[in-house]
Amino acid sequence: MLTKRMEQLIREMPKGENHIHIEGSIPARTALRLAKRNSVALPFDSEAGMKDFIAKNVVDLNSFMKSDRLINSVCLHEEDYYDVVYDLGEDAKRQNIVYQELHLDYPLNEERGIPMDVVMRGYEAGRKAVLKDFGVEIVFIAGIDRTLPPDQCTAFVKNLEPYLDMVDGVGMDCEEKGYPCILHKEAYEIAGKMGLFKTAHAGEDDGCQNIWDALNVLGCQRIDHGVRAIDDPVLVRELADRKTLLAMCTRSNAMTRLFPTPADHSIKPLMAQGVICSISSDDPPYVGDLLWEYQGVVENLGFDEDTLITLARNSLEYSIKGQHHLPAFDEWVKQWKEAHPC
Repeated sequence: MLTKRMEQLIREMPKGENHIHIEGSIPARTALRLAKRNSVALPFDSEAGMKDFIAKNVVDLNSFMKSDRLINSVCLHEEDYYDVVYDLGEDAKRQNIVYQELHLDYPLNEERGIPMDVVMRGYEAGRKAVLKDFGVEIVFIAGIDRTLPPDQCTAFVKNLEPYLDMVDGVGMDCEEKGYPCILHKEAYEIAGKMGLFKTAHAGEDDGCQNIWDALNVLGCQRIDHGVRAIDDPVLVRELADRKTLLAMCTRSNAMTRLFPTPADHSIKPLMAQGVICSISSDDPPYVGDLLWEYQGVVENLGFDEDTLITLARNSLEYSIKGQHHLPAFDEWVKQWKEAHPC
């Protein structure tokens, strides 16, 4: 049960976030402001209207991608991309997120003819401003669109070379069925040679083989979602033994109907078998922010206070470069427990 004490813990606890997509996370206030500035027509004209549009039109992963492209169309110029990251940083500060890994899905912008340098300069300037103004550390993960031809994805990774001072990882997302991980082996090999951390969406709306391939063929150090791992006991043991983080998003998975009900999500049995997990918002305008995600695992899965603390610690300990936040996190937890004895 979500008690007042738990609500306070969720609100005040310093947290990391490992799985959130910039292009899918444009706040409603930002989307409306940019649409007006750039004279882009949207099928809504208020924050409530955007929420209603999403509720009526997004029922699965494919419909989400259509909505994602629509809302992302408001971004045209460097200052737009700056504003998006800056506003996300402001939201992160409100939630006591101290470290956030943002997937940047440049292909969504490339298909509209936006030069890569325009996007990257805006994002990087936004990241620097967020650290200065809000104290939130942002790390960028460059997202491969797995539905694109492999040679195009390989070219995208190669084009990251001038931006290695701002990009720390490479990931892969979009519709999984019909687009196995192994199609992009070359892109991941190049990413590895460039020193990028490797992760991939796998085992989300397709089976366990994609998780195996992400680990053993692509050399991924993390799996995003990975909910279908529960179907393969050998894979569960492998993930636990390797200490591979599953960066999960339970409310997002409920929205795309990967499980009959939120209570059926696989995160609880996976953690019970030793798999390391963290939770993230994925795309906040669609499923709520990280505070809402934490509340969800209490209400729907019965997670207790210690499990919430474990999830938050995992988001830092198994992050790309957020481990330096751990001493402050551990001290905060110590003080919390002293001030709030059970």
